[in-house]
Amino acid sequence: MTALRTPTPAPRPPAPRAPTSTGRALVVLAGAVSALLCASIGLGHFHRGEATNYDLGIFSQSAASWAQLQLPTSGVLGGTPLLGDHFSPATAVFGPVWALWPDPRSLVLAQALLLGLGTALVARCAVRHLPLPAAAAVAAGTAVAHGSLAAARFDVHEVCLAVPLLALCGTALLEHRHRAAALWSLPLLLVKEDMGATVAVVAALLWLRGRRRAGLALAAAAVAGVALAFATMLLVDPAHDLSRLAAFGGSARTAAAPEPVPTGEALRLRAALVLATAAGGGLLWIASPVALLAVPTLAWRLASVTPSYWSPGLHYGAVLVPVAAVALVDVLRRVRARRPRAVAPLAVLAALAGAVTTAWVLPVGSLSMPWQTATWRPGPHVQQVRAATAELPDGSRLAADNTSGPYLLGDAGGGHHVVGWSVDTPLERLPGVVVLDASRASTGVSRAGKLAWLEEVAALPGVRVQRTGDTAVVHLPGRG
Repeated sequence: MTALRTPTPAPRPPAPRAPTSTGRALVVLAGAVSALLCASIGLGHFHRGEATNYDLGIFSQSAASWAQLQLPTSGVLGGTPLLGDHFSPATAVFGPVWALWPDPRSLVLAQALLLGLGTALVARCAVRHLPLPAAAAVAAGTAVAHGSLAAARFDVHEVCLAVPLLALCGTALLEHRHRAAALWSLPLLLVKEDMGATVAVVAALLWLRGRRRAGLALAAAAVAGVALAFATMLLVDPAHDLSRLAAFGGSARTAAAPEPVPTGEALRLRAALVLATAAGGGLLWIASPVALLAVPTLAWRLASVTPSYWSPGLHYGAVLVPVAAVALVDVLRRVRARRPRAVAPLAVLAALAGAVTTAWVLPVGSLSMPWQTATWRPGPHVQQVRAATAELPDGSRLAADNTSGPYLLGDAGGGHHVVGWSVDTPLERLPGVVVLDASRASTGVSRAGKLAWLEEVAALPGVRVQRTGDTAVVHLPGRG
């Protein structure tokens, strides 16, 4: 008679260890390389003349408001109180940055530092749980993740504030430090209104792990945070509505293509987003419970009818990077307990998968490298805009199209008060000066539309148009 065998329990992953001096050096190096890479991409984007009012102009004006200890508003959005557009009081951290250097590039650098900090925190998690070669591969893959680089390429956005918090929260969950996970998740409620769902996922994980009281308390905080966010948006918004929710109703359309996106194309784009998200973290990461933190952000992007949200190259991918990286560490540390020799090769393969995904998602020509001189110097468009407006008194109120506005803000741009411009804006609502980039289209306005507007306005009595290269400065009579 064969005796029944007791199943052998699965080996437990090794306990986290304090980083060695080499490990600490890796953490610092990973963070520094990541920050430098993001800074060069962001500054290169700015200096090539690719920055826009949406969103660098808006966040610069928001930072200027916070620096003056005022609630954030944006002239680009017609003086709209920004807490009525998105609930992001955490952007107050940009206020001191602007006070130190009132220039849009200060925010670009601040974002790069936050993204680099996220990479350093992931690297620290990796060196605590993995052999050094595997930890180095995870750190390298995180530094070149397409979500972070896409955020660096897209001016500045509040999502960068969530990156270090998610790295800390994910690490605490991995190490079963549940109180720390809950505390690191709470500030996410101040980053953006949708982050409440991510906090709710943390609460659910605590509940499932037997921390019932902590899970319920955190879930209550998540619900209260979301309620506060939407109540504030309703109260502060001049129209007292939640216009952002329109992205989740109707049919998928774009400003450039007002016809609905065909169903097959919409499915293809959504599938590409899911594939890039999974492959960008090396695929293995989805086997970790920590990966559940990525579900809310991915779900609302897929549920939206706004096609730009389906793009894997969107800046919202930045919040998924630390989640995928920490989840990958979680999976690899479990593999280490069973097959130690497989950890480093798997980590390298995951890093390579992330690099290949980045090359697929982001055009190489759109990413400025630190060794390129053009990364650090203003290009022709920037020089034209500043030369064209050099004779305007500092601090003038003027309108600017989407591709000119950021270069007129702060000390380097004359510190002008910039309001948004559109071909549909009645002339009587415009200030005395309008600055346009006549070489290309802007959000919602084609190049042909700009040229037609310039021709029509130039024919009006008293209007004076000055051209410096492709930049047109329109002086409207009878306005201060």
